[in-house]
Amino acid sequence: MRTATGSALLLSIFILSSFPAAAAEDSAVVIARPGAGDATVLDLEACVSEALQNNDLLVAEKMRRRELDGQMKQALATGLPTIDAAGTWSRGRDPSFALDETFGGGGDGPFSFPPSGSAMRDTVYSVLGGFAFIPDPQDIPAQSFWRTSLNMHWDLNPMKIVGAVKAAGRGIERQDLAVVGAIQTTEETVIRAYHGIILAGEHLAAVQADLANQREFLEIMKMRFDLGTATELDTLQAAVAVANIEPQLRQAEQGLRVAGSRLNAAMGRDPEAPIAIRNDQPVETDPISRSRALAMALERPDLRQVGLVSELLRQNRRAQKADLLPSLSLDGTYGLVGREFGDLTNEGHNYWNAIVAFNVPVFDGLLTRGTIQQTEASLLRNEAELSGLRRQARVDVLDLLGNLDAARKNLEATRLNMKRSEELLDTSKMMLRLGKADYLTVLESEANRSLARSNLIRARYDVLTYTASLKRAIGISPMLPLVAVDGLVKGDGHE
Repeated sequence: MRTATGSALLLSIFILSSFPAAAAEDSAVVIARPGAGDATVLDLEACVSEALQNNDLLVAEKMRRRELDGQMKQALATGLPTIDAAGTWSRGRDPSFALDETFGGGGDGPFSFPPSGSAMRDTVYSVLGGFAFIPDPQDIPAQSFWRTSLNMHWDLNPMKIVGAVKAAGRGIERQDLAVVGAIQTTEETVIRAYHGIILAGEHLAAVQADLANQREFLEIMKMRFDLGTATELDTLQAAVAVANIEPQLRQAEQGLRVAGSRLNAAMGRDPEAPIAIRNDQPVETDPISRSRALAMALERPDLRQVGLVSELLRQNRRAQKADLLPSLSLDGTYGLVGREFGDLTNEGHNYWNAIVAFNVPVFDGLLTRGTIQQTEASLLRNEAELSGLRRQARVDVLDLLGNLDAARKNLEATRLNMKRSEELLDTSKMMLRLGKADYLTVLESEANRSLARSNLIRARYDVLTYTASLKRAIGISPMLPLVAVDGLVKGDGHE
């Protein structure tokens, strides 16, 4: 009897001394993807800053802004003249040169002919019986001509110019808002990936602690079996419990690596690059003004983009209607022409012309009217879509407000439950020490504490991610504290 009592006492002492201490709720650093050397430990601000520089989708959105700068120059071109320089060489017959010295039309040639209208010219024609020294055009030999000129064309349609320029300006404003929206989306993505690493790391730590407990329990069951206080079935059950947790451990390790790859990708890095982050999770518990959040949602970048599309369509319609109005066009040419290349420097061979045209559209086959009708239909469709998007934005904000409120309540409940589970575990250990509970009771208490810790981890993650999503949904940076927005927080509850 004395031996059995001593064995039981030794077993209880062994259980209490070998039972793993409660793990710290948070570790300072989470290594998502280990690598050669010590990886730089990043905080959330550093991750977001790197993502804003290198995120592929954000860089692409910024490149679209440059495309619209080019479109603005194209729009300005509708109000500017076009000027081009031309140089040509041609060979052919040209009757305009028939009266030169080759055919006795002047100069010092052998067939110098009296000037037109002179008495000598009339006498020669009467003596020769109307014979002409100037051949027919088809008899003129081919000659070479050199020409060089500056040509200008300018269409003056003020309404079309103003409409095109304003439409391009609205397009640039819209793209600027698209970049702002892309920045906010990138920040939200990084925040979710960052806290996803912390969630995966804490889940891995919980599985590791659970596995350590089960392995310790297996060793205890083996010792109790040797002492005759446990059956072979008890030992087998403990071994099966260990085997069941080992796959969970491998899955948790893979989940942490995948979470690290997601953050790397969001930051524009190689997904396999080593990465380690700080486990720093400040939770905002500020009470949020529902009416202010709903009002801000209607001004977020994506909705303002759709509104600018309507303004852009109005300006396009204005430019299209200008094609139905009278307009002016100016054309001018100045150049030099001659049969020798050297003539192009002789001012005596210069020529010019200027044309001012007043254009009155009469009928273009209904093309312009059809284009205007299509633009007006697009404008009405865009307004209907904007109305629907505004309603959906309010639904999104209401949904996020509800989810955030529930997540905050869950966080408070899990904190309380965590405290109670720790008290229960301490009590179970004490009762085991006094012989009023067996090890299974202690193990169950430890399992409840592990579950409470997992629930707490998840609840904190939900609060952090719902907060980031809500900020993006109301059109502010997910990195901006709630208290920094005028009228959004009803009181000071920052934690």
